[in-house]
Amino acid sequence: MSSYKFVIVGAGGFGREVYVWLRDWIASSAESHQYEISGFLDDSPAALERFTGLPPIISSIDGYQHQDGMTLVCAIGNPKIKKAVAEKLQAKGARFFSLIHPTAIVGTRVSLGEGVVICPHAVLSADISIGDFVTINSATTVGHDASVGSFSTTSGHCDITGGAQLAEGVFMGSHSVVVPKVSIGAYAVIGAASVVIRKVAPGTTVFGVPAKRIAG
Repeated sequence: MSSYKFVIVGAGGFGREVYVWLRDWIASSAESHQYEISGFLDDSPAALERFTGLPPIISSIDGYQHQDGMTLVCAIGNPKIKKAVAEKLQAKGARFFSLIHPTAIVGTRVSLGEGVVICPHAVLSADISIGDFVTINSATTVGHDASVGSFSTTSGHCDITGGAQLAEGVFMGSHSVVVPKVSIGAYAVIGAASVVIRKVAPGTTVFGVPAKRIAG
């Protein structure tokens, strides 16, 4: 029986974390013998030099050649870079896997796009829309009726509460909160430990409790 080969896109710190989460997923699968992690794609060939026990960097992004049976897992946090890389690889015929860690909780009527990564102990409750290439990091919670736009990234321990609406490419720093029914514009940045209580304009960076604009 043929095996399925995973390749992780990005060999930085988050890429090494995703390697661990993907191994956990494979171990939990009833068909674990069919899966293998072939390596990483990264434009820095020296990205893994300091680390042992990892598969190799097999190609740069531009050098990637799609093969049958090869599936990519996106491990890029920066939303703008993530979008550019994902679209470049899709144009080469790449297919992306949506990785849901075995310890994550995904409730009822939760829609997940392509290339999503849901990290350990994340909780997605009910009636939620998650776009393509969204990263929901460890211990983040997404409440009922919330929406997270494509290419968005949450850091660890974030709280997207009921009815909150995140547009494309939003980045949330660790321990940040969006209160119920608040909307966040495209490619806005929410600083770590911030609490957003009102609408955030596209491309804006906010920080603090309550969060206030600091750049844009």
